[in-house]
Amino acid sequence: MTKKAGMESWKRKRRQEYLERKEFRYYIFCEGEQTEPQYFSSFKKYIESNPIYKNLVLIEIEPCGAETMRVISQAEEFVRKNKVKKGQIWCLYDKDSFPAERFNGVHDRTVFLNRLNSDLQYHAVPFSKSYVINFFDLYCTAQINN
Repeated sequence: MTKKAGMESWKRKRRQEYLERKEFRYYIFCEGEQTEPQYFSSFKKYIESNPIYKNLVLIEIEPCGAETMRVISQAEEFVRKNKVKKGQIWCLYDKDSFPAERFNGVHDRTVFLNRLNSDLQYHAVPFSKSYVINFFDLYCTAQINN
C-alpha cells in the first residue's frame, strides 16, 4: 500500500497544533548535561503523568553543557530556531559555579529580552541541588497529604 502524497506534512501540522494548545510552556536550559536534566526530568514526568496538567503544560528540558553566559545564548538560539512565540524560558545555573558579575550580565540580558517580547518571559535563576530536592520532597508531601 502506498502512502498518500502530503501525509508527512499533515502529521507535522497536527503535532504543531497539538503543541499550540498547551496553555503553559516551560523551556528549561541548564548548565549540566546529565545531573541537572535528570532533576528536571523528574518534575516533567510527575507533571505530565497528572491528568489535570498533562494537556495544559508543556515542559522541554535542554541540557547545554555550557558556562553561564552561553546558556542564555543557547536559549535564544533555541527560541529563534524553533520559532517559540510564547512561554517561559528558564536558564538555570549551579549557584556556586560562577562569580556574581557573570550572573549580573545574565540578569541584564534577561531584562533586555523580556522587553523585546511580552509573550516570552526569560528567567535567570541560580539554584542549589539541595533546593531542588527539598522543593520536590515538599511538593510530593503536600500532594500526599491532600
